[in-house]
Amino acid sequence: MFFIVNTSHKPGRVKTGSDEQLAFADFLRNHPDHPDVVVHNAGPTHERDFDTADGFLLIVEAPSLDAVRAFVDDSSYCKAGTLSDVQIRMWDWRTGRPD
Repeated sequence: MFFIVNTSHKPGRVKTGSDEQLAFADFLRNHPDHPDVVVHNAGPTHERDFDTADGFLLIVEAPSLDAVRAFVDDSSYCKAGTLSDVQIRMWDWRTGRPD
């Protein structure tokens, strides 16, 4: 199953290229505690200045909503208290899907 994860950060919390953002990017590439979660696409969303990340968007493949929640909960952003809102939705990937 595919899921979209859309989050918001606490205001002004994450600067583009910061150690916190780089640690999260590393987590997305290497998450051995969640071998059943595949990150297909990921990227930060930004405030108007484009220097401050205000959240992130992920497209993941996982066996269940609970697996995605556990994955997000283990992220460096979640553990650091960076996130103010997390929305996870099942998604029917129709165009641009890799084979």
